[in-house]
Amino acid sequence: MLHREENMKKWKVEQINYFRKYLSSFHEASKEYKLLKKGIEELERTI
Repeated sequence: MLHREENMKKWKVEQINYFRKYLSSFHEASKEYKLLKKGIEELERTI
């Protein structure tokens, strides 16, 4: 069970890093930027 939780945390951190890089592709005022930023923030709260 601990390995699963550790793997899930690692996966979430990897996804957050990936999405942060992708976020830079959008203008801050765009709908996509705001949606992606919100998703990143929600994922960060689950760590």
